[in-house]
This record gives sequence, structure tokens and C-alpha cells, in this order.
Amino acid sequence: MSGNDNISYTVRVVAATTTLTANDYVLSVEVPTANVTVNLPAVASVPTGREYIIKRDATATFTVTLDGSGSETINGATTRAVGAAATAGAVAIISDGAEWHVISSY
Repeated sequence: MSGNDNISYTVRVVAATTTLTANDYVLSVEVPTANVTVNLPAVASVPTGREYIIKRDATATFTVTLDGSGSETINGATTRAVGAAATAGAVAIISDGAEWHVISSY
């Protein structure tokens, strides 16, 4: 859980490059006017098991890319695309304390 209590998830909507925060859980990228980079926090700064869901809606015709902090990786790569241009998609990632892992995507 994230946010203000233990019974709900926070949802933040963005249209431009951003950095995930401790208060984020679901980040929805909607109607961007340029490519969007979602910067991940350093894995050492979040608890092991911390999960984020990054969603792009079908109006996001620009690329949406997850970027690990510094040289940190997401499934062994420093970046990860979220869906394909002009299609809806989402990626759920989780920290194991050393790197980020994709646990589901579409």
C-alpha cells in the first residue's frame, strides 16, 4: 500500500517526465506532448518488496520509458519501455533490494 492509509492505493496522472516518489503506487501517463521518462527511485531508498505500477493510456502516442536510478537495472537492463506507441499498456515492477524486476506487463 502507498499513500495516506493502508486500505487504498495512490494514483498520480502525469503528461511529462517525472520521478516516482514514496507516495506513488500507480502512475498513469496520459496525453503527453513529448516522450516521457519515468525515473525510478534508487532501490536502496525503498523497502524491499516495494511495487510500482506504471500505466500508459492509448492516447500516449509518444514513448514512455522507465529508467533505473544511475546504473540500476530493470530485469538486467537500465531502461524498460511501457507498451507501444498509441496502445495502452502497463508495467508492474518490484524491488528486491538490489534491482527492479518486472512482475507483470502488457
